[in-house]
Amino acid sequence: MDKTQEIMQQVRRIEMQARRVATTTFAGQYRSSFRGQGLDFDDFREYLPGDEPRFIDWKVTARTGTPYVRKFHEEREQALLLAIDASASMHYGSAAAVDSKLEYAARIAAVLAWSAVQNGDKVGLLLFGCRPHFYLPPAKGMKQCLRIVREILSVPCNGSDDSIDTVATEILHTQRKSAMCFLISDFLTTPDRQAIGKLNFRHELIPVRVNDPYELELPITGRFYAQDPETGEQYLVNPTTEMRAAHSKAMKAHAVEWERTFTQLGIDYLSLLTNRDFVTELRKLFSRRSRLFSR
Repeated sequence: MDKTQEIMQQVRRIEMQARRVATTTFAGQYRSSFRGQGLDFDDFREYLPGDEPRFIDWKVTARTGTPYVRKFHEEREQALLLAIDASASMHYGSAAAVDSKLEYAARIAAVLAWSAVQNGDKVGLLLFGCRPHFYLPPAKGMKQCLRIVREILSVPCNGSDDSIDTVATEILHTQRKSAMCFLISDFLTTPDRQAIGKLNFRHELIPVRVNDPYELELPITGRFYAQDPETGEQYLVNPTTEMRAAHSKAMKAHAVEWERTFTQLGIDYLSLLTNRDFVTELRKLFSRRSRLFSR
C-alpha cells in the first residue's frame, strides 16, 4: 500500500469516528459553548446589578434619570480556525500510545470541524512548524472537513518549532475577522504571554496541549535510543533514577509555566496525553463554556 492510500484510509477512519462523536456527544454542546462573531443592537432595558457597565447608554440614562443598558442579540454564524503544530516533534509517537501527536491532533481537529459544520459554521486550517506553512481559509461543508484531516495527516516532517509570537502574528494576518481558534501543539517552546495575549484579544483562543506520555516520564526499560525529531540525530540513553526524576521535574515545571500563562490571561485550555481519550476532556470544556455563557 502506498503512502497516499494509507493516508486516505486514515482519513476515512477518522471521518467515521468524528461524525459519530460530533453527532452523539457534542450535537448541542458545541453551539452553546462559543459566542458568535459579533453582537447586533436590539433594544434598551433598565440596568440590573451584574450588568456590564460598558453597555450603559449614558444619553438614555441622562434623559430618563434611570440607568439603562443596551441589549444585543448575537450574530450566531462564526468561523472556527484550527491552528495545528506540524513541527517534527509532533510526528513523535511512542509505544505507550497508538497515535503520534500529530495523528491525535488530527482526530481532535476532525471532531471540532464536524461539530462546526453541523452547526452551519465555517472552519479553516493553519499548519505551522512545517515548511512552507499551509493555510486553508474557513469554508462550510463536509468536503472542507475531509480536506482538513487529509492536509494534517499528509504534512511533511520537515520543520522545527516556530515561536509562539510567529504563530500568533500569522494567525492575526490570515484570519482578520474574529474567530474561534483552537491552537493545538505540544507547546515545547518558551511561554510568551504577550503573543498569546494579543492573539486572545482578537480571537476566542482555546489552547490544546498534546503530549506523549514518554515525553513527561522516561520509560523504565534500561538503555534505549532516543532521536532528535528535528535533526534526526540519535543518542544512546541509559537513564538513572536521578536522570528520570530530573527530566520529570523539568517537564512538569515547563507545563506549569504554560498553564500559569493561560490562567493569568483568563484563557480556558486543555492538557491531553495521546494514550488517553480526548472526548471526555473536550466534553468538560464544552460544559464549562456552556455554563459560563448561560449566566
